[in-house]
Amino acid sequence: MELPYLAYFGLKEEPFSTVPSPRYFFLTSTHSTALEKTAFVVGARKGLAVVFGDTGAGKSSLARLLHQKFLDAGFLSSLLINPNYPTPNSLLRTIAQELGTPRTNRSFKGTLDLFKAHLWAKAAVEGKTVVLIIDEAQTLRPPLLELLRQLINYETNEAKLLQLVLFAQDELRNTLARPALRNFRSRVVMASTLESLSVDELHAMLRFRWEVATGGAQHPFTDEAVAAIYRHASGMPREANILADNSLLLAFHQKQREIDARIIEAVAADRLQNLSRREAAT
Repeated sequence: MELPYLAYFGLKEEPFSTVPSPRYFFLTSTHSTALEKTAFVVGARKGLAVVFGDTGAGKSSLARLLHQKFLDAGFLSSLLINPNYPTPNSLLRTIAQELGTPRTNRSFKGTLDLFKAHLWAKAAVEGKTVVLIIDEAQTLRPPLLELLRQLINYETNEAKLLQLVLFAQDELRNTLARPALRNFRSRVVMASTLESLSVDELHAMLRFRWEVATGGAQHPFTDEAVAAIYRHASGMPREANILADNSLLLAFHQKQREIDARIIEAVAADRLQNLSRREAAT
């Protein structure tokens, strides 16, 4: 169903959807740094890279952007978004299937042997770069992390057979700090952290997304409105997009073409009130 404000504002698509589309992903300086560092680790086939970030910082969007970048480069890449499997065997079977292993086995060892042979054929014999990207990696329990450590140990004299990229909230830092996971932690070649937006970056993000959705028109947010979005969103891209999207709907109902700070304050107050009600109900 088409949103009522699209035609009103001359929009072809939703400019502030929270669906992690690479087309609408705005690269800040920290996002660009994380992208470059991670692409280097994978391209050089060095093994393991980790990207940390708070909820709503853009991890999922960056993961999808990297995945598409790797596919475009001819890499064999897979993106897992719900990695909290009940057992290492179930995670291993999924990884093997996602990366094209012709068949799996009921036993853990059987599937591991088949996957290792598949990795060798693709990475060592054919020379392909094989990449596994895992989003929401903070949900991985120690037995699953131990499996991943085992997989990235497979290597030739020159390179790792499997490249692993983890996108995670800060809980993973606490998990990796455990003494039992020291061996896994030591295999992290590069780590990056996604920071919140600056006010200037928020301005640029709104402008970028609006231009994508319209083909180049100027967005309707005043400087005061952008400042209000920044304050209420604490610089987090996802929350900023939610507030911007809600403000378009309110402006449409009020028949306003310009979105000022008053509209942002109204949608922020409404969002806070309804979220507080939901929390109270639970």
